[in-house]
Amino acid sequence: MKIEVLENEDEKVKLELHDNLTLVNLLNENIWKQKGVDMSAYSLQHPYMSKPVLLVKSKNPKKTIIDAAEQIIEDIEELKKQLKNALK
Repeated sequence: MKIEVLENEDEKVKLELHDNLTLVNLLNENIWKQKGVDMSAYSLQHPYMSKPVLLVKSKNPKKTIIDAAEQIIEDIEELKKQLKNALK
């Protein structure tokens, strides 16, 4: 996945994510689960001609985004364990 930083301020980060919208939606959903999030949203100007842009506002948006990504990884690892046990 390619990530382009469009804005990088103390309390606001704006990223263009060169990946599918499903992953961006998952990241956005997990950002909202983090503490201290003022705003998190993504937009897509055109489904075929543009890339999703994610905007996060919080006291520390960089940490918020990283923590959300780490939570996704933990959730996937737990899903993997459960699937392995269920499909024995």
